[in-house]
This record gives sequence, structure tokens and C-alpha cells, in this order.
Amino acid sequence: MRSLSRSRVAKIVLVSALLCVLPLCFAQKVYQDRLIRFALWASGDAYPGYFDAAKAEQNQRPEPETMYDVPVARIKEVAPFLLEGMLYGWKFDYVPYDRARGVEEYFSFEPVQALSEADLASIRYERPWAKDDRLWCWVAFERTTQMTQQFLSWQVITNPRVKGIGYARLIDGFSGIQTACGEAVKNAVREYERKLIKNKPKEVFGTVLISEPPLIGIDSGRYVVTLDFFLETDKIVKYETF
Repeated sequence: MRSLSRSRVAKIVLVSALLCVLPLCFAQKVYQDRLIRFALWASGDAYPGYFDAAKAEQNQRPEPETMYDVPVARIKEVAPFLLEGMLYGWKFDYVPYDRARGVEEYFSFEPVQALSEADLASIRYERPWAKDDRLWCWVAFERTTQMTQQFLSWQVITNPRVKGIGYARLIDGFSGIQTACGEAVKNAVREYERKLIKNKPKEVFGTVLISEPPLIGIDSGRYVVTLDFFLETDKIVKYETF
């Protein structure tokens, strides 16, 4: 894992008090058109009882290189998933709930393009620190010239900017973050389309591109994911008759 080896994590944790003074809001200061940089965390006890069981077995807290295996793996799952949404975008298919027609709400999303091996190798995990039973690090990725042009094209075309918030159970781990991101996309699309379309559509297809560093928090045992997007509506299917 680049710049986030287990041995280095163990050493850096000793100076975590200094690293913790780095303001999280700094991620918002970076110009995302060239350098993507955001803070990402994973729980130090990603699996309930993980540390307790190991402690009872060894009669001591696990060695740092062991106790950070799980959160490091979690960060390496989440970062590429979010970067797919920031570099290439997510396609979505949204069917609004319609009580009168007996239509249940449906929503799905998937990456426009998966990260290549070169993309994955270019992800940097920098300056890890521990705070409040969480392992944090900065995730950095430098866009290629083509990626930068694609990002700027979303701004030039004046695609609307929307924001959504999604929730999911903390115990679901990585799949919970995926669920929360999907809900954030759905809520952003739903609120925008409600203002744009007078009559409820049958189905909406489109693409979103994450435009700002993602924010992931916790509220009452749930992940809370806040995402800002550029929105491109590809197709709106209307009901022909009631």
C-alpha cells in the first residue's frame, strides 16, 4: 500500500497529536480540477469486539501493525469507490414513487468507468493519524491532463450543481457507505427534478460527477454522507397517460 505501510502507521500514531491539528476543512481549499485531496477515516474497531477478543487472547492490546489491518483495508476499499465518482462519475436510473399509479420508488447507480490499474496505482495515502478510535489519512490523486479537461468540461457546459445527503447503518461497513452515497445521489436528483419537472416523470436517467471532497460522518449509529455533484440529465421518460 503506497505511503501507508503498517510499520509507518505505527510510528506516525505516536505523533498523532501533532497531525490532528490539521484542519479537515483544508480539503475544501484544494483546487479539485487538478489535484484531488480529501481526508478519509475508518473505525479503529471496524469489527465489533475485534480488539476485545484479541486483548483477552493476548492479555494486551494488539500490536499497532495488527490493530490497523482492518481500518487500512477499509480505507483502501472506500477511496477508489469515491474516486470513481470524482473522476468518471456515476450513472443513475431513478423511478419516482407514485402512489396513484401504484409505482414503487426505484433507484440504482453505477460507475461510468471503473478505475484502471494505473489509476489505482496513482492513489496516494498520506500522513495517517489516529483520533477518537479512528484511523485517518489524506487521500490524494493527481488528475491527468485529459481528466482535468473532462472535469472542466462539466463546469463549462454549465451543468447544474446539486447536493445530497445519505444515511446507512454503521455496522454495514463499506456496503453501508455505498448505500449512503446512493441515497445522497437519489435525494439530490429527486429534489432537483421536482423543481424542474411539473408532472412527476416515469423514469429519469442521468449522470452525476462528484464536484467537491466528500464528507463522511456518523449520526446515531449511522453513516452520514454529504456529496456535491454536477448533474447531467440524459433522459426523462414521461407517462403517456394517467
